[in-house]
Amino acid sequence: MPLDLSVVITSFNSATTLEGTIDSLIKLDISESPHEIIVVDNASSDNSAEIAERYNQVKLLQNQKNLGLARANNIGAAEAAAGSILFLNPDTVILPGALHTLMDFQDRQPNAALLGPMMIDTSGNIQSTARTCPSLLDIMLRRTLLGKLPCSKQHLQKHLNPVNSDRPYRVDWVSGAAMWLTPAGRAGVGLMSEKYFLYFEDVQWCMRAAEAGMDVWYVPEAVIRHDGQRESADGFGKALWFHLRSMVRFFSEYPCAVTGNCGKSRKKEERKDG
Repeated sequence: MPLDLSVVITSFNSATTLEGTIDSLIKLDISESPHEIIVVDNASSDNSAEIAERYNQVKLLQNQKNLGLARANNIGAAEAAAGSILFLNPDTVILPGALHTLMDFQDRQPNAALLGPMMIDTSGNIQSTARTCPSLLDIMLRRTLLGKLPCSKQHLQKHLNPVNSDRPYRVDWVSGAAMWLTPAGRAGVGLMSEKYFLYFEDVQWCMRAAEAGMDVWYVPEAVIRHDGQRESADGFGKALWFHLRSMVRFFSEYPCAVTGNCGKSRKKEERKDG
């Protein structure tokens, strides 16, 4: 019997990778397969929509223009029939066992809003999936040569890889490449903010979960392969512009994040509880 799970994939000129993502889902054992797969195509100029349309198992929704990632994901979520929703980038590959693990974890954590799996690259190297809330310094070090200094590398390591554990861990933020929304999270936090066209929508979503008193978890027992590359790192193009615009919006909405102070009081309380 399939899981009570809808998978939403937003595609935008994703023809080279989308097929692999869909194939990885439909090849899962029936006991782990999702209830449905929804592909929302953001007016791709390649044949992404045609690829999705080939699959009887896929429900294709086509936008007439590129509405941005958050809005497209929310359009897919509005059509989702299952209780839980997994939002996936179209350059991910689901490995056997990952969906079962996330569903089981959700059932044991009633206060969980968002879950993030471990993600690996094509060589099996672990990617930065769980992170601390980004400060202005974190972003500056990641985007300039200052980040190559030894002291900067140590600082960035604490931001990009704060979890040194193979057990589930509560974190500030999990990557939007693969985000699991629990039924409790949808009721208590809602969907992605459509104020963000691209980038930071995942960070802001996790911040809202914390504001609602709910938890964001990194679940490393669930493993998903992520083949993508951050487009905003490739020179000054549209992707970088969207990244900068979303960054300004995020820091305007959460001034405490500028200096990295967001969530510190909650972390102190958690350490006391532990």
